[in-house]
Amino acid sequence: MGTSEKYEMSEVDPLVSVVVPAYNEEGNITDCVDQLSKELSSAQLPFEIIVVNDGSTDHTLDQVNRLFSSNRLVRVIDLGRNSGKPIALREGIRRAKGELVAFFDADLQYSPRDLVTMIGMLDGSLDFVNGNRDYNGYGASRTAFSRLYNKVVRLLFRMHLKDSNCGIKVVRRETADSETLFDYGLPLIVPLLSIRGFRSAEFPVFLRERKSGQSKYYENGQFLGGVKNIRDITYHSMMLLSLLLHAPFEWGRGNGSSHNKTNP
Repeated sequence: MGTSEKYEMSEVDPLVSVVVPAYNEEGNITDCVDQLSKELSSAQLPFEIIVVNDGSTDHTLDQVNRLFSSNRLVRVIDLGRNSGKPIALREGIRRAKGELVAFFDADLQYSPRDLVTMIGMLDGSLDFVNGNRDYNGYGASRTAFSRLYNKVVRLLFRMHLKDSNCGIKVVRRETADSETLFDYGLPLIVPLLSIRGFRSAEFPVFLRERKSGQSKYYENGQFLGGVKNIRDITYHSMMLLSLLLHAPFEWGRGNGSSHNKTNP
């Protein structure tokens, strides 16, 4: 893969490792890291920010390297080529040093303040906290697709969580097994963890408008969101079927501790 990493040792072990996958986010990545640093510092949460450059073809990597030079709490992983968000997250999780691992998108459509609240929710009775989007600015068709998908997932897996594919999550590091967490694709992490017996909660998050760049998944004005979105729908439908078939084998694969039992 040609993965490389830059980091400096911090004097304090982090409580939370924030993994930020970034692909062509030169207009957002500096603000993203700055806002995350500000909110996490204000909350007095020991942290590290792991930015994973997913083969960007713009100046994202240059900007991230400058952030690394000026902020000792920033670590940089360069995948060398575009490998996709699941792989970027997996590589970040593998290198995370915190007790908790957070997923946060570089486009700043989520609020770092919401992330701080979600971290605070992760007490001894929970294994992960998932965001629940308000779909602000998504548009009617994109919102309809997402809500239909989430409804199908809830019905099939009898989940109480409403938004399987939200990009902001906080999980315990022992829960986030990087080798198997993405076996069924990124949108199915939540039902997979639920099937494995991990306890969860959900927090409503406000979606902000993207200030720079374009969505990597959905093209507004295109039939069904464009060719890439159609491919994604087909792929994730196949993964959904695969998880259904493998659910009996995934059941209860959590670590078995008393707080890792799902709600009835």
